[in-house]
Amino acid sequence: MSDHTDAKDALKAAETALKEAIARQAQLEMLHSQSIAEIVHDLKNPLTAMLGYLAMLKNEVSGPIEPPQYKGFVETLDRSAHRLLDVCNSLLGEHAGFSGPAKRPKTVQITDLVDEIHDMFAAKAKERGISLSSEVADDFPTLVGDPQDMYRALMNLVSNAIKFTPEGGNVAINTEVDPKDNTFVMVVRDSGVGMTRDQVEKIKSGTVSTVSPHGDIGTGQGLGIVNSMVESLGGKLDIISTENRGTKIKMEFPNTLSRR
Repeated sequence: MSDHTDAKDALKAAETALKEAIARQAQLEMLHSQSIAEIVHDLKNPLTAMLGYLAMLKNEVSGPIEPPQYKGFVETLDRSAHRLLDVCNSLLGEHAGFSGPAKRPKTVQITDLVDEIHDMFAAKAKERGISLSSEVADDFPTLVGDPQDMYRALMNLVSNAIKFTPEGGNVAINTEVDPKDNTFVMVVRDSGVGMTRDQVEKIKSGTVSTVSPHGDIGTGQGLGIVNSMVESLGGKLDIISTENRGTKIKMEFPNTLSRR
């Protein structure tokens, strides 16, 4: 009888401990979400002000932008700021307890996407003495998916390539249709420092931080984020890298995403 009672008491104590652990975890998750929501909210305030001034510049409220090439810079800044605002709104939806419109697949004009990413990083590449090029295959179709995810995936890859390519190197963005595998491929190549196989696996899972030749400190999360996004779209991420000889990263998407 005593053994039976002891077992019941032990089970009850275990159940109580489990409930307390679940409650603590829920509290931590709530605090985490609240912290993210507060940070994003604080980011949105100056971002909204920036967008207001950029709109004035775009509309040339104070007169024509001089020199003329600066107008292109303003347009690039405006597009990038709006992209950042979209990310902020998505994060608020995920962590602030409200949900905006459900994500629905949309058509993505890859040429426009690649041009936007190229324009965003052109100044940074030039500053670091890196040649940045891009080319979209003529037969590359319009894809259907989440435009924000595709943008963030390609942006992360190009950003990493520029970070880890020394002065005098090159970074290229290309898209191609692979008839053999019946896939659509977006490729980012660089002539940077490259990685070992072990480094590729760790970075792909987002478990290692990095420091670039230019002194950029990375969290090691970029490729992990890209990998998750590509997989969510039904695609596959392929990384080919050799130390001191550069890296080639392919995002392969199934033909079911195409809209010709």
